[in-house]
Amino acid sequence: MYLNNIRMRIKFVLLFIVCVVIPLISTNGFLVSSMISAAEADERRELENLADRAEYDISSRIDNIISIADYFYTDMRIYEFLGKKYDSPTSYYDAYLKLMDSNVIQNFYSAESVHNVLICTKNQTITNGTYFVRKEAVENSSWYQAFLDSGRQRLFYVFYEDGKNSAGYLEQGRHIILIQKMDYFGGSDIMFLDVDYRKLFENIRMEEREVTIYDGEKTLFSTKEALGEKNEFTEAPSFKKSEISFEKVIQNYGAKWTIHLFGSNYTIHHLIKDNIVGLVILYFINLLLPAFLFWLIYQSFQKRIYLLNENMLQVQQGEYEEISNHTAPSDSNLSSPKEAPVGGKDELGNMIQTYNLMVRKIKELIEVDFKNKEKQQNLEISKKQAELAALQSQINPHFMFNALESIRMHSILKNETETAKILESFSVLMRKNIQWNKDFVTIQEEIDNVSRYLQIQKYRFGDRLTFSVHVQEECAQQEIPKFIIITFVENACVHGIEDSLDGGDVTVVVSSDEEYLYFEVMDSGSGMTEEELLALQEKVEHADITDIQNAKKSIGILNSVVRMRQYYGENVVIDVNSTKDEGTEICVRLPKELKKD
Repeated sequence: MYLNNIRMRIKFVLLFIVCVVIPLISTNGFLVSSMISAAEADERRELENLADRAEYDISSRIDNIISIADYFYTDMRIYEFLGKKYDSPTSYYDAYLKLMDSNVIQNFYSAESVHNVLICTKNQTITNGTYFVRKEAVENSSWYQAFLDSGRQRLFYVFYEDGKNSAGYLEQGRHIILIQKMDYFGGSDIMFLDVDYRKLFENIRMEEREVTIYDGEKTLFSTKEALGEKNEFTEAPSFKKSEISFEKVIQNYGAKWTIHLFGSNYTIHHLIKDNIVGLVILYFINLLLPAFLFWLIYQSFQKRIYLLNENMLQVQQGEYEEISNHTAPSDSNLSSPKEAPVGGKDELGNMIQTYNLMVRKIKELIEVDFKNKEKQQNLEISKKQAELAALQSQINPHFMFNALESIRMHSILKNETETAKILESFSVLMRKNIQWNKDFVTIQEEIDNVSRYLQIQKYRFGDRLTFSVHVQEECAQQEIPKFIIITFVENACVHGIEDSLDGGDVTVVVSSDEEYLYFEVMDSGSGMTEEELLALQEKVEHADITDIQNAKKSIGILNSVVRMRQYYGENVVIDVNSTKDEGTEICVRLPKELKKD
């Protein structure tokens, strides 16, 4: 693993960062974020409540104004006063005083939210005054035109009066007015109620939070400004999305007002300051204590691992010393050592004890067994070499292939082609037999030798012998010890076909799978009795070099078995089956890989 290449100190630092620092930052960050979110949620709820309260205050004032307007709208005396034709200013003034004496107007607005009442009429006999004015005197004002353009029965309208716009009938300053048609009993007069700007916002003005009311074009009211009812309206403000705020819209008879409230300036710095004690304790518990514990554990590991490493380096140089009280570093700086105890009862302590035991065992092996082991290895090598030489001598031919070549040429000169062909096959077999510098051949090469041998035997037995050879293509180039298969074929011919009066058939099949090679040699010759079969199976099961030296029969089979086991070990499986007068079948299974010494 990649971690195995990282120094232990860095591993502890990484472990501390991943297991302590990152969870601490994440947890505390989540905690602070949750606190901020909770504070913001509380603030938004508070702003929502304030907006509801402001809406209620404004709606209450407006409802009061609407009730006054409804009273005027349905008062028959006002309609009678407006509909009468006066023949002189004196008669108009007498009717006006009579209307005022009935307190129709004064008693309903002086103590309420209405600052002024003005009724505009088309009656040309009315004299322009405080409460009544002819239409042509104000019809060019912005508020009058806005009402006509709206086509509404009742309209709230906000504007700034510069002193000239309304022909002097309205004071200079900010105005919020209710304009309504006076047509309850017929007619086309217009009623104008000037809202008391100061009273409309007096409760909102006392709120501690910053409140702004605007209508999309201009700011109607803001706690950031002085009351300023004499000043022009400022433009509608723009607000940052990041600010904590709340807005609520009020619809007032054609007027759309937005109440905007700002949250308190409560930042993360205030939050940390208010909770500094708890945060310090939290960081101390979650950071300093784990850091101190990590440092203690690191010191415990580092000193003893340093000792093990130093002694392992000495082992590499051939020095075997046990660990006892040894020079060890006092801290992570290895350049300032001091005397320190070693060992312990944990896993590292067990490793040190195991190391000491290992050193003692190694010393014993070096002092007592090293030379004896070297001699034994030399004897084993010599023995294997002698065994191979003995096996080779068993298979070496007893005649010279040069003599065979002379006989073959003589047969060709006499036109004895069949004899010459057999002698050629026999000569090739002899040449292969004496090439012991190459003990391994491919299965294809071995099968070629088997075919040559069977042709020789066919020449000998004539019609008494038939044979067939089948080799799986995938295993043709696999290498095996030479003469392994031919030995079993020879045994089939000599002991199976030769002893049978009618001869027989010899079949050779070679196949493989992912791990093993399979050789099958079958003959339909004389076969073996049950006692002979058991004796042969016993010899094959326990064959070794001494059996070959002392054997009188089946030397070739035993020779092949010993050679195979020398190369492949105990993974060689040989299965021998035979029935008297029916034939013999020998199956051999070899691993594809040689045994590892």
